[in-house]
Amino acid sequence: MKMDFKIYILLSAVIVMHVSCKSVKQDEIADIPKLELSFTESPIPLTTEGVNVATNLAYGDHANQVYDIFLPESKVPSPLVIYVHGGGFTHGEKERAYRFYEDEINQLLEQGVAFATIGYRYLQDTDSGVIDCMKDSKYLLQYLRYHAASFNIDPELIALFGQSAGAGTSLWIGLNDDMAVEAAADPVLRESTRIRAIGAIATQATYDILRWEEIFSSYTIDMSRIPPVMMDQLVRFYGITDSKLLETQELKDYRHTVDMLSLLSEDDPPLFIHNDGNDGMPLFTDPQHHPLHAKYLKQYADQMGVLNVTYAPALGIEDDSAVTIVDFLVAQLK
Repeated sequence: MKMDFKIYILLSAVIVMHVSCKSVKQDEIADIPKLELSFTESPIPLTTEGVNVATNLAYGDHANQVYDIFLPESKVPSPLVIYVHGGGFTHGEKERAYRFYEDEINQLLEQGVAFATIGYRYLQDTDSGVIDCMKDSKYLLQYLRYHAASFNIDPELIALFGQSAGAGTSLWIGLNDDMAVEAAADPVLRESTRIRAIGAIATQATYDILRWEEIFSSYTIDMSRIPPVMMDQLVRFYGITDSKLLETQELKDYRHTVDMLSLLSEDDPPLFIHNDGNDGMPLFTDPQHHPLHAKYLKQYADQMGVLNVTYAPALGIEDDSAVTIVDFLVAQLK
């Protein structure tokens, strides 16, 4: 979708009005315990004064279930961007945000946008596969929304972005229908999971990995004949012990649950997609980050009428707006 940036901003403002968030009712706020925050020295040099930083805050019981948050000084609640790191759901850490996106963090803070970066469980920490890893990020979104008053953030103005596994996680959360559970015993789980924008860098189009045969159709890839070592990784990805289970109804249902392409619908938030890898035979280059993932996401988003800014230079896909990830996120949050 190519357009003048001013028109892009106007359309964005209209579209986000349709992305509703069911946050805590005003009469319930008094019942939410206020978090006691201890601020620390920033892990990166900051270009904005008055930013409070809290690191290694727990949102769960597992050692990986921690986050850092940067809070700009503001008299009114700030918008929030949450970053989800990559690492194939087997490694990586929240500090990747500082290695890869220090400038972007500062640009967001300069514009009054709060920033958080999350750690989460890996595949080796759960028996249920990738969905548990992604549910950690979903829970943190709900947790921060529930405790919005403690952080002086606006629960209606939250965006997610990530790289690789973090990009797929951001898509999975943002493209799902609202996953709030109104009757949940844990009040955090009653919070909305709807967000204002999604940023996906070096992303995968779907976590129904057998659908990658469709994505890579121009190379006639047969996913049933992928190398055994890749099949072993695929089995672990879904928390199963035998590749023969992939075609059972239970696993078909699981794969559908994590199929971001099938989750796309016309009421979804705007997307920023950027895969700058090389084109070529996927199984011999980089199948996880191949630009065809970006192309397919764009095609599906365009079909659904979901606003998107997509870059896949190796395939000649370059949005004319030249919008950056920061431009994009701020446009949706302001």
